[in-house]
Amino acid sequence: MKAKIITLFFVTSLCVQVATGQVEESPDQKFEDLIAEVEVANQAWKARLAALREAEKNGGPSIPADAFQSPLIPFVAKFDTAAKTYADTPDAIPYLTWLAQNALPMVGDQRKAAKDAVRTLVTTHRKSPSLEKLEWMVGRLDYFYDEKQALEVGLQLEKESPSSKVRAYATFSRVGATINKAPVDSDDFRKAKSEILTVLEGVEIKDLASSVKTRIEMRENFSLGMSPPDIVGVDLDGAEFALSDYKGKVLFIDFWGDW
Repeated sequence: MKAKIITLFFVTSLCVQVATGQVEESPDQKFEDLIAEVEVANQAWKARLAALREAEKNGGPSIPADAFQSPLIPFVAKFDTAAKTYADTPDAIPYLTWLAQNALPMVGDQRKAAKDAVRTLVTTHRKSPSLEKLEWMVGRLDYFYDEKQALEVGLQLEKESPSSKVRAYATFSRVGATINKAPVDSDDFRKAKSEILTVLEGVEIKDLASSVKTRIEMRENFSLGMSPPDIVGVDLDGAEFALSDYKGKVLFIDFWGDW
């Protein structure tokens, strides 16, 4: 008898939900609805700011400071709540990614929510391909963790992420400080250089590859105690000169350009 009562209650509840249109939205639909709200708020903010600028241009009052405040701020709590609702499941990933991508430049609770989102993504969801959207953050784990924790998280990502790009950024996060600071003639520097260059060989990440190449070249060619490359040029009188002409003298060089 008890089983029949429970079944009857379930059917009645479902009928009421259908009749009143209160069918539970899917996590994906909830996310899309939130994104639509964000777009509406963003467009309204742009329109208001444009109107205020036009009014100021025509002699109206100065634009109030709060007009420049990001329209995304009120949405941080909504995305954070949704992420916690679906905690430890893949359904949380879109909400966490949005927080990481949009709330990090903010301050206070909003920035904390963003940093917490990144930490959750690179640990709980480290096997998700979605981490490719957070490339630079994976490459800067030291911004989100202390040195020891950053190393542990980076090693986990290198080992378990299915994305070669994420693994490359995780390797960079781990060895980047060594490339920047270790003596160029040390085993530590040579090992770090070899590791990151090997990882980058099979991955198409132009920005990271360029950054790594520049850092290594700067360390190997412009470290303290090294001789600079011999700059050759023509002075204001048309006479050719070389940097080596001034060896042993104090020389001030002013590099400038016009864009």
